[in-house]
Amino acid sequence: MAGIVDQIKERLDIVDLISSYLKLQKSGINYKARCPFHNEKSGSFFVSPERQIWHCFGCGLGGDAFGFVKQIEGMEFPDALRVLATRVGVKLERQSPEYQEYQSAKTKLYEISELAARFFEKQLHQSAVGKTALAYLRDRGLADESIRDFRLGYAPDSWNALYNFLDRSFDGKEILSAGLIVKKDSGGYFDRFRSRIMFPIFDINKQVVGFTGRVFGDLAKQDDIAKYVNTPQTAIYDKGRLLYGLEMAKLEMRRTDRCLVVEGNMDVIMSHQAGAKHAVASSGTALTDGHLKIIKRYTDNLDLCFDADSAGVMATDRGVDLALARGFNVGIVSLAGQAGLKDPADYVKVHGTKWAEYAVKSKPFMEFYFDFARKSYDVNTALGKKQFGQKLMPFLASMANKIEQAHWINEMALTLKTKEEILYQELSAVKSRIAETPATETPAPEQSLQTASLDPQEEALLSLIIKKPELVNKIKPESEEFLSDKFREIAQKIKPEQIEPAISQLASASISAPLVSDLYLDFAYLGSEELWKDYPDHELDEEFDKLINQIKRRRVSVRLAELEYDIKSAEKESDKKRLSALMEEFSKISKQLSN
Repeated sequence: MAGIVDQIKERLDIVDLISSYLKLQKSGINYKARCPFHNEKSGSFFVSPERQIWHCFGCGLGGDAFGFVKQIEGMEFPDALRVLATRVGVKLERQSPEYQEYQSAKTKLYEISELAARFFEKQLHQSAVGKTALAYLRDRGLADESIRDFRLGYAPDSWNALYNFLDRSFDGKEILSAGLIVKKDSGGYFDRFRSRIMFPIFDINKQVVGFTGRVFGDLAKQDDIAKYVNTPQTAIYDKGRLLYGLEMAKLEMRRTDRCLVVEGNMDVIMSHQAGAKHAVASSGTALTDGHLKIIKRYTDNLDLCFDADSAGVMATDRGVDLALARGFNVGIVSLAGQAGLKDPADYVKVHGTKWAEYAVKSKPFMEFYFDFARKSYDVNTALGKKQFGQKLMPFLASMANKIEQAHWINEMALTLKTKEEILYQELSAVKSRIAETPATETPAPEQSLQTASLDPQEEALLSLIIKKPELVNKIKPESEEFLSDKFREIAQKIKPEQIEPAISQLASASISAPLVSDLYLDFAYLGSEELWKDYPDHELDEEFDKLINQIKRRRVSVRLAELEYDIKSAEKESDKKRLSALMEEFSKISKQLSN
């Protein structure tokens, strides 16, 4: 695959690529911006046209063009390859391994789904019944632009209209694998979607992967007909990982640093139409951890707005639980009290663009539940107090921040006229019950490929050495033990006699050159240009000494903390020999910290 990758890199300008996502400002020979991957006020995100790399000195992420597209779009390497190949006009040739990868069953499913979407669109706009469905959508408040942007369509009331259309290009098994037809017991196939308004579902790359069909016309009058039918699980459609509207919302989610999760397709479309373009919805299922995992790529701030009915309340409770486990800051956008308006689509139809203002005025989830519990339960009775606690305690138990938790314990004590000590006892019992309940493992934070960096202080130290090569001689043997193996490995490449040619090579070599196969050096080189450009020569020495001392003190402090734990353990076990050795090491290291 190296051949195709090199071709793409030769034609691609990383500045042009990243500037299509971010507003870049010139900074000497480089460019800078506010990092899209963490919150910051000043720009610490830099792009090097010389090296064709990007790196944020704030959060530590960085990489090449492929790494950026993967990170900002939330896609894997094969998809990033296809996106960038299309961008620069590099064809994935039939004989190449890359082409073979894409000429898979998945590729055919994408083609079938796209063709089906076009068929449904044509039916909506050109068929007689379709035009009736179009009038219905307009009456619901949808603008023609929204209908076009979200590519809404209509499935005719026919057992085989779509199948006959697709059968010209694909065989029955292929269409079946796309979830668009159903196999008859007697043989043959019939259309899965009939007499339905069709909502295409897209993946992050704006490819059609499935559909939601809402019943329409005479079929809607039959009691045994499901109101909504969704594409079943396929090789390209996983309802537990796909969010309706994400392909339209992702950039707005990054820009506003918020995501609004609503309940249905119409809620998403109407929200976008009204200006709340950060809205998404789950597709044919309740909100899942897989959905939240994807949202986490774009923001840590999550607002939930589900229907104002009992099912919506249950969905909200579950959503809050899952979101808290993922570490989100959770807010609730409630439509309670909005007479006759049960969902965002209703609100937009009545109030139009006012929804964009309303949708960002979420209540912190705990404040929302407190208000709900106060209105729902009689806290003057024992039963009411019990119900109040049962509603709120699980959420309190999920809170990681002890200060916030203490605040709400205090509020609850005042509301219930109960001592805080009793509430803390109940909280402890709730935590114990939760711990005993089997649950899915809380996922660890994800690590992104091509985005790891050195420890920030070590990275700064390395960039200083590249800025002023003679500083490498100031690293004494007694300091080396406090530096990481990775740092020492990289530093070996830039010994004093090699540093000048190394810098020259860094400035001119391709990114795949042996010396810089590891992006750490590239990041350090970029740091030498940007972090230290305004420092006079004598201050570089001072900063070097400061960094060495900071790294040393941090490492020593960590080891002292470890020793304190080990000493307590030895004392408890009455292991005098081990205790003596630990105390001796503790005394020795303490002296290092004071020097």
